[in-house]
Amino acid sequence: MRLVLATDAQRYERDLVNYPAWGPPLTVEGYVTREYRLRSHPWAQAELKTWLLCADNQEVLASCETYRTDSFLRAADGSLEAGDSYAIASVFTEERLRGKGHATRLMDLLASELERASPRVHSALLLSDVGAPLYRRSGYRETPAWDWRFEPEPGEPSEGVDRLLPETEMGSALARMRRPEVPFFYWPTPAQLDWHLERERIYSELLPRPRPEANGATAGESTALWYMVGKSSTLMVLMFDARTPEAAAALLRSARRVAHRAGLSRVVLWEEPAAAPLLAGVPGAVREAREGSLPMLRSLRPGLALAEATPIPRALWV
Repeated sequence: MRLVLATDAQRYERDLVNYPAWGPPLTVEGYVTREYRLRSHPWAQAELKTWLLCADNQEVLASCETYRTDSFLRAADGSLEAGDSYAIASVFTEERLRGKGHATRLMDLLASELERASPRVHSALLLSDVGAPLYRRSGYRETPAWDWRFEPEPGEPSEGVDRLLPETEMGSALARMRRPEVPFFYWPTPAQLDWHLERERIYSELLPRPRPEANGATAGESTALWYMVGKSSTLMVLMFDARTPEAAAALLRSARRVAHRAGLSRVVLWEEPAAAPLLAGVPGAVREAREGSLPMLRSLRPGLALAEATPIPRALWV
């Protein structure tokens, strides 16, 4: 067995193979269009690689994707050391080939490849929809995964916040957000946020359904950024930086009203340790164990210990 990078033709072949798992409610044609557009986005063009585990006869046994993302180590004096981490997505083995250890072999070979990918490598991150045991075998360890869920509500979204944010201001809004005060963290780029908005655009066109009227809001120094997950009728918070309980409530009330106007069924915020105390007092907040997207981390750098409480905002999902 060997690990190889996929050609464009092989990527298309894998799209057809994994459509039943990830494609609906889109048609096959719609799913292929979605994948092509996401891969054509500037962030993916710069950071995406598709990997194949191949047998000696060239048969593809399993596949996955990696996206390079920025990560940072914080020194005792507060200074930051930038590094490279790799988010792993779309791990797939055809049903006829399952139960033979191919996914584990893929993960092991990939980790060895990523350890050599950059002189400033930090870690690998994946978000498992099949639980933890499969990836524990390859050295990954899970972190807590909780969601805060809110029901949409009628009302004017701009009431109680300073302003609503259009998609064109996502980058400037990200720049004003506080970075976590922890020894190690990941941080998205504006292009990475726009990749999520490209998903929103695609589903809005293909399903079709209206896009939300805003992609975030500010209240004082506090900021929330969100996007629509069209296939699950969810307004998903990408990044959340609330400085006070009052600001947290105002931002989430705005999100709930945006969701209501867009005809969405819920608002979801992934819990991060620093934000959790602010959310418990928000009216209508429901905390629940997340189904799927279990964050799992693996160090790729000798001596780098990854804490269980590493913050994982939705913006890191791929």
